Amino acid sequence: LMDEDEKDRAKRASRNKSEKKRRDQFNVLIKELCTMLQGHGHPLKMDKSTILQRTIDFLQKQKEITAQTEACEIRQDWKPSFLSNEEFTQLMLEALDGFLIALTTDGIIIYVSDSVSSLLGHLPSDLVDQNILNFLPEREQSEVYKLLSPHVLMTDPVAADFLNAEKQIEFCCHLARGSLDPNEPLMYEYVKFVVDFKYFTHVPTPSCNGFESAIARAFRSATEEQICLVATVRLVTPQFLKELCNVEEPCEEFTSRHSLEWKFLFLDHRAPPIIGYLPFEVLGTSGYDYYHADDLELLARCHEHLMQFGKGKSCYYRFLTKGQQWIWLQTHYYITYHQWNSKPEFIVCTHLVV
Repeated sequence: LMDEDEKDRAKRASRNKSEKKRRDQFNVLIKELCTMLQGHGHPLKMDKSTILQRTIDFLQKQKEITAQTEACEIRQDWKPSFLSNEEFTQLMLEALDGFLIALTTDGIIIYVSDSVSSLLGHLPSDLVDQNILNFLPEREQSEVYKLLSPHVLMTDPVAADFLNAEKQIEFCCHLARGSLDPNEPLMYEYVKFVVDFKYFTHVPTPSCNGFESAIARAFRSATEEQICLVATVRLVTPQFLKELCNVEEPCEEFTSRHSLEWKFLFLDHRAPPIIGYLPFEVLGTSGYDYYHADDLELLARCHEHLMQFGKGKSCYYRFLTKGQQWIWLQTHYYITYHQWNSKPEFIVCTHLVV
């Protein structure tokens, strides 16, 4: 009997020890979850059931975001694998002679793509936080106001149908071109907007007044879903400004972006007149395909130096243009790093004709 009692006590002690170890591990995991949730604005003190419930809510929200992101991903069967969504979108906008713009219902510009510079002569930073009406002729402002004004969106059944059905709306108007001389008369370009109405939270707060009254804006919740207009804008009769006007004679240079294996990822609009190639003709090809055989050894040393120090300047080298002519270039380059994990992403190059 004593032996059996001792065996039972030993079994109970072993079970209790295993149970305590399991509880301790569970409590450690709960504490880690609580710490992670606190970083997302949750209370400092929560019981275990609350922590688990909020974790489930967070994971469900992440699952929805992932599903939305995948739905917005550009299909791989017609997007080159070596281009990111942003790079591919930029190429498509350039090919369509258009740019992307996002507006609040106040008419405030909250985003505009870089391609606006070559089409209208405005820098994106000069447009953001400005009212779109400032760039329209007076005779068209009231009509565009009706399309953007929030009280129209709330009451107009046609606009409501567009929002519910996720359809597009189209309209044409004139947009002012950029100019370095404020005394010059405004020149307008006839453009076509193709607009999607989207719901967003955390929309940037404009610093200038739009259509919406200050009282209405004050009562609007920071987390409330707001309607934004995301539009592609195409020039009906494009007149390209491949470079913004400079007072000084611009030097012959262009920029490119390369993978760490030295494959072209991006080529700016100044390159075609210099090297003859359009961006889509070189994307995915190696830069070494265009270098003179006698310069390859020196260039390889320069690139080794770049990989070691993160930035540098190349030797003078010969580049074969599309017209089968050799031109002399010198390149300044640097490596960009991922902002979160500090891993090298790609190489940015500025090429100067010498």
